[in-house]
Amino acid sequence: MYHTFQIILKNTALWSAVLLALLSSDAVSTAQDSAKSQRLASVRIDSSSASSSPSSPVYRIPLRIHLGESGRSPKDFRVILSEINHIWLSQAGICFEMQVVLDDEPLELGMDIWFKPVLPGGAGLNGLFLSDHDIQVCDMPILKPAEHPARHPAARTAAHECGHGLSLTHRQDSDDNLMRSKTYGWQLNDHEIRDARRAAAKMALPDAPLRGCAEPVLLNVSGSGL
Repeated sequence: MYHTFQIILKNTALWSAVLLALLSSDAVSTAQDSAKSQRLASVRIDSSSASSSPSSPVYRIPLRIHLGESGRSPKDFRVILSEINHIWLSQAGICFEMQVVLDDEPLELGMDIWFKPVLPGGAGLNGLFLSDHDIQVCDMPILKPAEHPARHPAARTAAHECGHGLSLTHRQDSDDNLMRSKTYGWQLNDHEIRDARRAAAKMALPDAPLRGCAEPVLLNVSGSGL
């Protein structure tokens, strides 16, 4: 009887140790996930910090911004375009070298975005990705809240559509995701950063010795600068 009791005690102690180890592992994993989320949340959407990038090399992709059909003043787009680049540079080391135009002539390389008051799909559509050279974004998208929101809905929506151009698909598991539909979220996870950088490497310009993203270049936008 005494021998049997000792075996029971040993088995109980063994299972307790295993359970403790599993709980400790879960706690570490949860803490790591929380720490990563806090690091991302601490990155402010602010053009003043757009010169820092966690990834190297920085991939620079041509992007033509078409404002000929937009109902907004070109001056409104200075902060919008800056935020698009901040979202991508601060997380994935990707910059868009932007040209701002009023015509509809697309680029041969890179991407093209048209800003419009209403998209062809109707008033409820915020953005539309048809191809790298046919991206459409509503002037004033209507987005749902996120815990760590982007500042400008047009910037967030344009950055989201650029994500499709960089091979990313929708991910609906958190309002803070850039690739979630119709929220202010702007964050990318490690897999999205890896996939976006892989796509960006194939379409990037030769690297230039710039720490941040270059200012947008205005073409044929005389008298209405950013």
